Amino acid sequence: MAVTASTTVPATVEQVVATFADEAFVRHVAGKAGATLESFERLGETTGAFTVTTVRAMPADRLPDVAQRFVGPALHVTQTDAYEAPAADGSRVVRSDIKVASLPVSGSAHQTLRPQGEQTEVHVDCTVEANIPFVGKQVAAAAEPYVSKALSLQSREAEAWLASR
Repeated sequence: MAVTASTTVPATVEQVVATFADEAFVRHVAGKAGATLESFERLGETTGAFTVTTVRAMPADRLPDVAQRFVGPALHVTQTDAYEAPAADGSRVVRSDIKVASLPVSGSAHQTLRPQGEQTEVHVDCTVEANIPFVGKQVAAAAEPYVSKALSLQSREAEAWLASR
């Protein structure tokens, strides 16, 4: 199942990228979402192409009922974000691969960070797949609203984070 979401962050693309790739910021957002950042690895500098891999844990009781019965007390999500080097117009493309441990659920996303003067338009196209017999479509559909919520949380927190710096 696919979902699309967009928002604007009142900061330059460079500032947004540096924030999204900052371990302290990622840990902060994970905590705001009720999750725990278990690991963070950034390979490369934010000025060029680079990759960020994170592992987050969240209590299973925060999951939709249909998914809770398939996991233990916590859900572990590994996300790998591959940032392309800046385009000529300053925009950035991020390709994300998301895997959920203990569940045959995965996601892929294509995110575009586009300059709008001193602001950045953040646009995400995400596909969620759940290969669970009989309830896979329900699990994927239940996960979709979280994509928009996660983008909104990340953007709102990025704005506050940058304003406090």
